Amino acid sequence: MLDRIRQSLASFTPAERRVAEAVLDTPSTAITWSISDAARIAKVSEPSIIRFCRRLDCDGFPDFRLKLAQQLAKHQPAPQPLARPGSGNDDPLAAMVDDIFQRAGQAIEEARRDLDLGALRAAVAMLDKARRVDIYGYGSSGFMASEAQHRLAALAIPAVAYSDPTLQMHSAPLLGPGDLLFVLSFSGLTSYLISNIEIARKAGAPVLAISPKGSIVASLADVNLNLNAYRQSSGRMAVPTGRVAPMYVLLDALFAAMAEEMGGEH
Repeated sequence: MLDRIRQSLASFTPAERRVAEAVLDTPSTAITWSISDAARIAKVSEPSIIRFCRRLDCDGFPDFRLKLAQQLAKHQPAPQPLARPGSGNDDPLAAMVDDIFQRAGQAIEEARRDLDLGALRAAVAMLDKARRVDIYGYGSSGFMASEAQHRLAALAIPAVAYSDPTLQMHSAPLLGPGDLLFVLSFSGLTSYLISNIEIARKAGAPVLAISPKGSIVASLADVNLNLNAYRQSSGRMAVPTGRVAPMYVLLDALFAAMAEEMGGEH
């Protein structure tokens, strides 16, 4: 499917080409989009999405997502089995622990490759000039929002973390051009966050996000720090290390850069 999209780029209409480029940019995220998500991210109409799918001999957008997901699954590396007695590690618990640490390390390396230093510099500038920072997260990212609040407090930057969608809804319209909305999202698709981001944007607040590249949250942000937390997964990875560890490190990088920008005053 991806090869066919690339081969067909020259024959697509401008609208279809925008859809193709959005899909090629983040295929693993595209399989989670609704048709309205795809239209918003590619900045085209929903009929353009349908025409794009039909050009690829798909019955519609759900059929296109299914075929794309099937192709991605074929190229997904198989998870390595736990070491068994006689395979070099006789302790299954040690093997499991080693596996988790290895996956966390790999996720951090991937996050570094994804990080755009230009976006990081822009994020530092946004935080530096903000009169007030409201931080939104939900679920696991809500926990990380509290961590970001503590980091900003250490830099003497006024900030409040909100993980409750109702409180976010009340805070969003109070933000203005001199403030900053900082959004953390592992999926980039959480409907609560999306609606509250839109409220803050209408109030004139700039938006900084940490979310997957090509996600809806990323498309709504003025600056997005890419964190493709769901790029790889396996059924056995039942702990959030592969998502949380990279965000911790990314926050480390962001706030270390902030401290450097502020001249080490804090």
